[in-house]
Amino acid sequence: MNTRQDIEDDDRAWLKRPTTSGGIRVADTLHDIKDFAYRTFDQIDEDRNGFISRTELQNALINPDLDWRERSYISFLLRRLEDIASAFEEEWDSKDDGISKVDIQEYFKQFRSI
Repeated sequence: MNTRQDIEDDDRAWLKRPTTSGGIRVADTLHDIKDFAYRTFDQIDEDRNGFISRTELQNALINPDLDWRERSYISFLLRRLEDIASAFEEEWDSKDDGISKVDIQEYFKQFRSI
């Protein structure tokens, strides 16, 4: 019988393998993307409550301090807001018009098996 730790280790095991694609370590690339996503999340979260609302995303799009990558990511979040928000059911009263970091984490876990 698998323990919770075994399942979590299996879930992350593919990230530990030295997989490369064209000389690029896939695990390093995915780590960079995750860091970027969380760093950008923190920039967008105006009220620092760990949740970014549709309004905060829309405000971020007009922020002149953000570069094109951040704007592109924000546009992606806005287009996929409902899908991302439904990826994880928070224990607290979740808001329908935004997402948490856990929502983002769980949403992207779906793509590991592709």
